[in-house]
Amino acid sequence: MNQFVVRPALDGSGRLILEFRGDHRAEGFPSVMSILDRQLSGFMASGSEPAPDDFLWVCSYLGGSFEISDDWCGLFILPRSHHAVVLVDVTAALVASGVFERVASNG
Repeated sequence: MNQFVVRPALDGSGRLILEFRGDHRAEGFPSVMSILDRQLSGFMASGSEPAPDDFLWVCSYLGGSFEISDDWCGLFILPRSHHAVVLVDVTAALVASGVFERVASNG
């Protein structure tokens, strides 16, 4: 089972973010974008121009907005609006997919 944690952002802001565990670029890693598209009502995403090692998508749905950051060190979901609601909805969508589970953060 693929795993993710909800943890504080490293910028000292106290904001919570979602971080995926494991190699998110490995063959067979589930498409987070596809899962959220199926699970979140009104889901829409637009991507940035890719840099050599990272991609950023700005996503919205009826409950709020967030960014999906895919870079060399990991895959993250960063709420942009309605932080608590977005974290609850995205977490529920990932768990409901049957391919992700939430685990406790180690720090």
